[in-house]
Amino acid sequence: MTGLAEEPIYRKQAELCKVFSNANRLMILEVLSKGDEITVSEIEDRVDIPQPTISQHLKIMRDQSVVERRKEGVRSFYSITDERIEEGMETMREVLLDQLETDAAATSGSARQ
Repeated sequence: MTGLAEEPIYRKQAELCKVFSNANRLMILEVLSKGDEITVSEIEDRVDIPQPTISQHLKIMRDQSVVERRKEGVRSFYSITDERIEEGMETMREVLLDQLETDAAATSGSARQ
C-alpha cells in the first residue's frame, strides 16, 4: 500500500496525463519535437488547427511545464521543456503501434475462419 507521503506525485502525474489526453496537443507536441523553437504560425502551417486553438493548447501545456515560451519582441517561440517528454511520447506511440498491429492480425485471423 502506498503511503500518504507519495500521494502528491500521483496527483501531479494525473494532471500531466491530462495534457497528453488531447489529440490536438499531441499533434502540436509532435511538431515541436521535430526541431528547435517554433512560432504558433509555424505550428499552424503544419497542423490543421486554428491559431487561437493552438495558443489555448500551448497555454495548457505551459501551465504544466511541458512546453516553454521565449518572447522576442511581439513573437513567441515555443519548445518542449524536457527531452524525456519526447522520449515518452515516442515510447507510447511504439506501444500503440504494436497494439494496432496485434489487433489487425487478430482481426484478419478471425476473418479467415
